[in-house]
Amino acid sequence: MRLRLEGKTAFITGASVGIGSAIARRFADEGCSLYLAGGRNQTALESTLAHCKTQGISAAGEGVDLSNLANAAPLMSRALMHLGHLDILVNCAGIRCNKPVEEITHEEVVALFQVNAMASFILSGLAAKHMIPRTGGQIINIGSTSGEAGVPDNSLYCATKGAMHLMTKAHAAELGPKGIRVNAIAPGTTLSEGTKHRVETQADRREKLMSNIPLGRFAAPEEIADCAVFMASDEASYMNGTVILIDGGRLCQ
Repeated sequence: MRLRLEGKTAFITGASVGIGSAIARRFADEGCSLYLAGGRNQTALESTLAHCKTQGISAAGEGVDLSNLANAAPLMSRALMHLGHLDILVNCAGIRCNKPVEEITHEEVVALFQVNAMASFILSGLAAKHMIPRTGGQIINIGSTSGEAGVPDNSLYCATKGAMHLMTKAHAAELGPKGIRVNAIAPGTTLSEGTKHRVETQADRREKLMSNIPLGRFAAPEEIADCAVFMASDEASYMNGTVILIDGGRLCQ
């Protein structure tokens, strides 16, 4: 059976846990060589890398703090050094801040925008610089339904993901004529490690979230990863500038 990403290379941020880890594993399953950037959880990153290597592909990675934007360019250089060339960039690194707007600090505003939006913007530009001479490539941004609809006590996260979604459309319009497709995935509540802990320990919150989802359940990280594989594959060759909602129907109401 033909592997959908065989012979391709990908650089994935936020790849230690959750959606980023699931995307890395699925890309490896489909024959894609990888460079992974994780956060502080080195053990989780090593686990993701170990799985990827069992698929017979080249995989390497490192932990990096993307709230320090000076780390972005050297990180891309190391990814390119390992991969040789870059076909796919997946911007999945992200942090949250669940607070009322009047309690959010200046430092939190800066940190969330740096990780969730600015680092992705910088890495996308660096990837495009490499991809343009090759007249091809894909950039996939992992956004959120919070970038499409306001959520109380979550306005800062909403703002950063909204920025990512509009960045996706602007980059798609700019880079499409140069052969580079740019798309985004906007997951709803997904049972990554942190979210799973919150919904399991806060019954009221779990029931409130679930009541707004027509399918009556949360997403698994692997379901988001399956969409990323499709976006990165030749099957999505005419998809550009799209933000795909994977939310069980939450925003259809």
